Amino acid sequence: MIQRKNLKSVAQYILLPLVLTLGSSANAKQGIQLKDVYFSQNHTFESHQLELSGAGILTWGILLDLYAAALYTSPQGKREDQRLVIHYLVPIKASKIKQVAESFIRKQQGSEKLERMRPALDQLHNAMQDVKPGDRYALTLKDEDQLILEFNDSEVITLKDPLVAKAYLNIWLGKDPIDKSLKMSLLGEI
Repeated sequence: MIQRKNLKSVAQYILLPLVLTLGSSANAKQGIQLKDVYFSQNHTFESHQLELSGAGILTWGILLDLYAAALYTSPQGKREDQRLVIHYLVPIKASKIKQVAESFIRKQQGSEKLERMRPALDQLHNAMQDVKPGDRYALTLKDEDQLILEFNDSEVITLKDPLVAKAYLNIWLGKDPIDKSLKMSLLGEI
């Protein structure tokens, strides 16, 4: 027969992990914490409620985490409006962001389409600045044809160019993304 004292110890070892697991699940519904970066569960954009689809970290090589990113979408999985938030963990020059973005757009869309997008891409890239740890860029695709760029919660530029809007988000979400694991995390598939 198990003594009452031993029963209490057994219950602590069995129930405490269960309570901790349930507690962390409840907190996960409030948002996601990646490293020291917190992404809320919901985001309101121009009176539209967007929900967190997923989040992940882009790691360069195996050692350097560049940024944490989160994707917000319209409720019920509709992809009308999308918002990608990138929280930088290391400093990166704006020229490097531009170079990497253009290389992925060229790879995904081809050189001819890239050159057709050149005027709008130049506007977008000229509005960007160097980032330091803690800075956030947000890219919002609105009505499938507008791309709104924000830096640290302040709007920087709005482009009304459906080709650029979709091509830019495809860097992370397209057929051949910057990182397949990050794409799956953003889409909530991991």
